[in-house]
Amino acid sequence: MPPFTKQKTNPPLLRLLFSVLIGVIIGYLIFSKSESKLFLFHPSAKGTICLVIDDFGFAMNSDVEDFLQLNENITAAIIPGTPYAEQIGKYAQSIGVETIIHMPMESHEVDNTEYPISLNEKLNAALVEERIQYAFEEVPTALGMNNHQGSKATENLQLMKNIARTLKNLNKFFLDSFTNPESRGYITMRRYGVPTQLRQVFLDHVESPIQIKTNLDSLAALSHEMDIAVGIGHVKQITLEVLQKEIPRLESEGYRFIRLSQAVR
Repeated sequence: MPPFTKQKTNPPLLRLLFSVLIGVIIGYLIFSKSESKLFLFHPSAKGTICLVIDDFGFAMNSDVEDFLQLNENITAAIIPGTPYAEQIGKYAQSIGVETIIHMPMESHEVDNTEYPISLNEKLNAALVEERIQYAFEEVPTALGMNNHQGSKATENLQLMKNIARTLKNLNKFFLDSFTNPESRGYITMRRYGVPTQLRQVFLDHVESPIQIKTNLDSLAALSHEMDIAVGIGHVKQITLEVLQKEIPRLESEGYRFIRLSQAVR
C-alpha cells in the first residue's frame, strides 16, 4: 500500500470567484481614470449626460442667474473679453458652478460680431499663447476651453497644435464643439496629452421648445450607447425654459448629469 500523502484541497468555488472579483475591483480602482470610477459607484444610472451652456458674458441678468442655478453640474462657457465675463466667472464660482473659456475661433461662415479675443490660422504660436493666457487671467477659475464657432480654425492642424501646447502648459482641458466634421481639435488634444471630449448634440440650433426637447432626448438616448453623452446649449430664454422642466424629469428617470471636468479624458 503506498504511503499516505495529504491532498491539497482547492478553495471552494465561491471563495475563488470572490477573490477574482476583488482583484478586478482593486485593479479598476488603481488603474482606471478618476472619471471612469464614477460609473462603478452609480450602477443604477440609466445614462450619464454632460451639459455645457455657451455664450455667457454679454449680459448679467435674471436669465443668466437662472441658468447658473439650473443644476450644480452644468458647465458655463464664458466668451473672453465680453462686458460681463469676469463678473459671471466670479458669480459662478461663488455658487459652485464650473466654468470654461468659450474662445471665439475663425469660421467659414461670415460673422459680423466683434470679439475682443479670438483665434485664427494667421496667428503664430506666441500670439495664440498670449490670447489664451489673457482669457484665463480674466476668468482664472475656468478649468478648460471650448471653441465658439471655429469651423475654419479647428480644421487647421498647426493652429490646433499651438492651442494644445498652450493648454497643456496651463493644465487646462479642451472640449471640441465640433462645428466642422473636419475638426482636428479632439485628436490633436489627445496626441498632446490634453484632457478632451467631443460634443455630440447641439440642443438649440432650432429655437423651438419641441425641437430642444427632442434634441435633449436624443442626447439621453446616446448616453445608453456611450459612457458619457455631451450636449451644448446656449444662453437663450427658450433653452432655459425647456431645461428647467426636462433636467428634473431626466434625473427622475435615472439619468445623471456630470460636469465637463468629470467627462474629459
